[in-house]
Amino acid sequence: MTLTVNGKAMQVPAGTTLHQLMVGIVAMGHGTAAAVDGIVAPRSRWENLELHAGQHVEILTATQGG
Repeated sequence: MTLTVNGKAMQVPAGTTLHQLMVGIVAMGHGTAAAVDGIVAPRSRWENLELHAGQHVEILTATQGG
């Protein structure tokens, strides 16, 4: 199925969870957040949040700077 991840089309298997997607894209530490279709997904739901074709996922990672 096709998702849009940070503005780019991405193919993932049907039934992929947000957690599986995140593991494949970023090193998940503190300061990593995700929104699905514009709604922030609590980290506690990532393992059970099944994604569906056509959804938009935004992945954000906090960085230090000054």
